[in-house]
Amino acid sequence: MQSDLPCLGICYAGNHLYYSVNSPDDGNHLKHIGSIDFSFDVQHAINTGSPSGFPALKTALENLKDTFQCGSVKILSPAIDECWTIVPRSVYEDSAEREAHISLLMHGQSRSDVETIWHSTSNIDYKMLLLRNSESMQGFNQLLGNFPHSEYVSEFEIGTDWQNHSQANGSFLMIHCMKNYISASSFILGKLRGCTFLKYDTPADLPYLWTLYSNKLSWMQGIHDEIHVYGHYSRVVAEALTPYWDDSGEIQIMSSLDLMQVDADEKTYGFPLESVFPAIMMSLNLDDKVNQPA
Repeated sequence: MQSDLPCLGICYAGNHLYYSVNSPDDGNHLKHIGSIDFSFDVQHAINTGSPSGFPALKTALENLKDTFQCGSVKILSPAIDECWTIVPRSVYEDSAEREAHISLLMHGQSRSDVETIWHSTSNIDYKMLLLRNSESMQGFNQLLGNFPHSEYVSEFEIGTDWQNHSQANGSFLMIHCMKNYISASSFILGKLRGCTFLKYDTPADLPYLWTLYSNKLSWMQGIHDEIHVYGHYSRVVAEALTPYWDDSGEIQIMSSLDLMQVDADEKTYGFPLESVFPAIMMSLNLDDKVNQPA
C-alpha cells in the first residue's frame, strides 16, 4: 500500500521549492523538512515547461523520491490557476443548470478539458465547486509522472488537513500568503464555510481589497477563534491585514513545529517554517488515514 511508504509534500514561492516527508509509522513525526533554491521562478517553470528550469525541477523531485523512498507526492495547486465558487442546491442538483454554470465560469473552454470537483460546506443547501483546466495542469502531470501516486491539493484543502490534524472543532480562518495574492478559507464545526482568493499588486492594496471582498462575503467578517497565517509572505500580509481581522481571534503565524503540532529530527532551519506549512500538512497524508478502514 502507498500509505506504508513516505509521502512527499511540495509547495513553492518565487525561486524556492519547499518539501516535507512524513514518517508513516510514527504519527506526527517528519523525516525531513527542506528547501531547494533555484535561479528561476518555480511556478512559472512548471506552468510553461521552461527548458531552462523544468528539467532541474524534475530532477530535484526524482532525487527526493529516491532519497526518501516516497510512494506518493502531493503538490499545492495554485489558487490563481483554479476557479472556486459556491453554488446553491438548485444548480448542483440540476444537470442542465450545472453545466450552464460551468460553461459560463470557464469562458467557453472545451468541457472535456474542465475538471470538476465538489466539496461539502457547512450549509447543506450549498456546495463548493472547484474547476480546473486540465491543460493548464500538464506541467504538473509531467513533473510528478514518475511517482506511483500523485495528487494536487487546492489551497483551501490545507484547512481541512489542519482540522483533521489538530482536531479543531470551533471556527478558524486560514490565510495563505503569496507574493501577488492571498487565499482565505473559513471553517466552522468541522465544515468549510467559504473560501476565496484575491490578487494584489502591493501589500498596501490589501486593506482595501479585504474590505471590498468582505462586504460581499459575510464569512470574511465572521467570528473566528483562531486565524492561521502561513506562506512565504505571511509577515508582510499579517502586518497589513491584522487591523481588519476579527479582533476576538488569536492570530498565529505558523512559524514553528510546536504551532504545527509536529516534530522532526532537525530543530533549526535556514528558511521560515511558515513557508513550508502547506507541504507539511500535505505530507502527513491525513486524508489517506481518515479513509482507512477501522
